[in-house]
Amino acid sequence: MMEGNCKCFHHGMVKGLVVLVSLSAIGFWWASAFNQSLLWMDADHFFKDVVILSLLVFVSKYCGCCGMGGSNICSHDNSCKCGDCGMCK
Repeated sequence: MMEGNCKCFHHGMVKGLVVLVSLSAIGFWWASAFNQSLLWMDADHFFKDVVILSLLVFVSKYCGCCGMGGSNICSHDNSCKCGDCGMCK
C-alpha cells in the first residue's frame, strides 16, 4: 500500500483514515479502561469505528494507480512511471 509515496488523492484519504483509526483506537482504550464515555461515545461505538475504518484502509490497497498490480509502482529504473521520487526520468 502506498508504494513509492504516490501523491494521488486516494493516498491522502488513506492517510486521513489511518489517523482516524488511531484516534478511534485511543478513544476505545480510554472509554474501556476508565469505564466512561468520551465525546458522548462509549467503548462499543469506538470499537465499531476502529473495525470499519480499518477495513476501509485494508480495502484501499487495491488502488488502480499504484496499489496491488498497479502500473505506477516506482522501480527506480528507466521505465519508471511514478515521477515522484526524483530518481525516475
